[in-house]
Amino acid sequence: MKKTSESNVKKLEKNLIRRLSVPLHGHSTGFDYKHTTLHLWKTLTHSVKTHKLDLNFILRFLSSYNCAQRLILVHDLEFEYNYNLIDMVLEQPESPIRSCTLAMLIEPIELYVRDFHDLLILKLNDKSNSDISRKLVQIVLPLDNDDTQKFKETYKNLFENSIETDIEVVQGEKTIISKLLIQLLEGQRNEEPNHSLSATKLIAKKLSEGVEGGKPVIDYDIFIKIFTHDAFAQLSSIFDMYEDQYGYPIQVAIEHQCQSKIEAECFQDI
Repeated sequence: MKKTSESNVKKLEKNLIRRLSVPLHGHSTGFDYKHTTLHLWKTLTHSVKTHKLDLNFILRFLSSYNCAQRLILVHDLEFEYNYNLIDMVLEQPESPIRSCTLAMLIEPIELYVRDFHDLLILKLNDKSNSDISRKLVQIVLPLDNDDTQKFKETYKNLFENSIETDIEVVQGEKTIISKLLIQLLEGQRNEEPNHSLSATKLIAKKLSEGVEGGKPVIDYDIFIKIFTHDAFAQLSSIFDMYEDQYGYPIQVAIEHQCQSKIEAECFQDI
């Protein structure tokens, strides 16, 4: 029984190595991650003191491997030599090659998370009056419900704080933008490709009443929930009916519902 178990383990190891084997520079070869990590470490040792990386070399080096292999190399580099390549790349000045290198090292969700966090820190330390609200919305908007949950978990693991708390610290508690972002991050959007005609008519009518009366008719919390929980098909139906029935662009209704231009732009992006 023990021999059978050991044999199965060896088979799994061989299969894993075979799956991770790719042609490198035109030559088919096995993926010896220990040897490759050592080679990479020797090349990077000079950066330990200088904190300067040859990003061109790293990018060329990593491009020879597939995604799974790159992750193995990065993790083994940290495990064997206590060298965090991702952190070292992040310390470099922003540039296109830095972005490309990070894309090689980090899974897409983590890239989005780091970008989101960088914007929050930038705003927190920014003495100017620049607004990051729209950029934050644009980062989380393309995520489906499952990716949204992964986004929040990754943020928590990386920065040891809830993303909701950080949003409220930077954007203010109970502000419309904070509520919008937090609701988007709940990951509760209806993903079915259908819509309710009765709800469409009611919401379009309420939006029209807000424009005619010169003040919002829909409660802000309900307005946010419509934009963050309703299916995109439902939102599209509302916008189309409003424009067809009442003759105004939907942007007009959104602007009347919001308190500022940047708020309106965030909702319009949705």
